[in-house]
Order: sequence, then C-alpha cells, then structure tokens
Amino acid sequence: MGTEDAATNAAGQCQLETWVDFGSDAKHGHIAPACGVSEGFEIGFEAVYASPATEQVQARAAALKWAPEWLEWAGWRFALKAGTLTQKHPGEGNWRQSTWSLLGIASLPINDKLTLHVNAGHQHDIDAQNNVNPISVSLTWAPCPRWQAFAEVIGDSKSTAAQSTGMRWWLLPDQLGLDLTATRTNATASSTVWGVGIGWYGLKF
Repeated sequence: MGTEDAATNAAGQCQLETWVDFGSDAKHGHIAPACGVSEGFEIGFEAVYASPATEQVQARAAALKWAPEWLEWAGWRFALKAGTLTQKHPGEGNWRQSTWSLLGIASLPINDKLTLHVNAGHQHDIDAQNNVNPISVSLTWAPCPRWQAFAEVIGDSKSTAAQSTGMRWWLLPDQLGLDLTATRTNATASSTVWGVGIGWYGLKF
C-alpha cells in the first residue's frame, strides 16, 4: 500500500518489506526496511532497482516518521513524515538528490475490520525547481486474522491519479505476510502494474 499509516515501529523493532512490480515496459524491485529508534520515531530507507537499467532511473530514499501516542483527536491518529529521494539516471555514474518532501498522515479505525488512512503533503523537485502537493486516501479491510485487503487512490496537484487494490495473506499473523497488488493510472492505456511482495514485521535489534 502506498498510503502511509499513522503508526511507527516500537523502539528497537524493525520491519522489512520487499516487492517486485511489473509494468508494460519496466520491472522494479524494492527493498524497504524501517526501524523504531525511539518511542514515536521511525527511520526508513528504500532502494529501487529498475530494469532495463539502460532505460530506467534507479532510486534511493530515506525518511523519518514522527507519530507520538498523544497526537490524536476524536479517534484519529496523526503523524508527520519527512523524506528525501536520490536518483541515478541512465548513463550517469553519480547519484544526485532529486526531491525532498513533508507528509501529513491521519488514520481512523472505523471498526475492528475497517481503517481509513489519509495523506497530504508537499514535495519539492530540485531539478525542475517546482512543487507538487501529493494526496492519497486508502481503506483497509481485515475480515479475519489471516487476510487483509485495501483500495486506494494516489495522486498529486500536477499529475493523473492512480488507483490501487491489493490483498495480503498472513503466513504468520502480524509477522510475515505475502502481498499481491494491482495499480492503474486513470485514463491511461496499458498502465496496469502488478506487484508481488513480502513483509516481515516485529524484527528485534
């Protein structure tokens, strides 16, 4: 799920998510660990390996999420996430910073099976020297301990929105899950991207 939730790993606890997505003209592999460094603070990283490398941009990202327990109102939980992205374009030998961003996150448990997540923020493109305002909304549904599904819409102020759906099967409830996702950009032919991944949670250090 691309929409962030307003929670962090506990101090000394980590997660590792890795997935591959397949589009009509490219394949991307993602590795994204995240660890709680103190109560309410989480640091995360992501590496994106795209192929064919001669045509696709490679990417690396780092982010810090802040979600203290007291930051809530009327059932909503809130968080802030600051991040930076570096990229290496085809034919270039060096990585360079591409964007920095700040994201506001809100999550609302509707009942014991449904949870709503809303993200809105600001992103600055260093190369183009312009700004966009990303926004996304997702709804997750957990009908039983072994299954979870979601639907979301992700977009920003300057590009076409994308719709995603997915499901997770927990091999070990709340610890090890297998994911299948599908994403489609609105009004864009041949834009469906399929993804498969695995998430491992509750790792200690």
